[in-house]
Amino acid sequence: MIMHRLTLTATERTELLAKVQKGKTSAKLLQKAHVLLASDDAVERQSETRVATTYHLSVRSVERIRKDFCERGLAVFLPKPRQPRSDKKLTGEVEAHTIAIACSEPPAGESRWKLQAIADRLVELGIVESLSHTSVATGLKKMN
Repeated sequence: MIMHRLTLTATERTELLAKVQKGKTSAKLLQKAHVLLASDDAVERQSETRVATTYHLSVRSVERIRKDFCERGLAVFLPKPRQPRSDKKLTGEVEAHTIAIACSEPPAGESRWKLQAIADRLVELGIVESLSHTSVATGLKKMN
């Protein structure tokens, strides 16, 4: 377990105190600010266990907040940027084939196409390497 020790600058301490005193932020972010203020080595640093007990968190949560602050600074109060999904299997071409299959005659003995059967057929035709029935449902749902 790596201990993340932090010493807040005067500016950081002022901003954290402002967040706590204003009280116009979410409870989760207020809790984070309190944990960081209690973790400051420049003042009197409290142990993870004590901070966790005081702010009704787990010790692991306190460690995570400290680690995040050491890596990102005050950006911990901003949402983390999300990476766009690049491995999307449902391209326009795949969606077109999906719709074509769904609109065609169902397999022998079936009254309609099942989602898994459509996914299996797309793989069988070599349009995709693999595809789940939920991806098929998502693609068909977008069309309605």
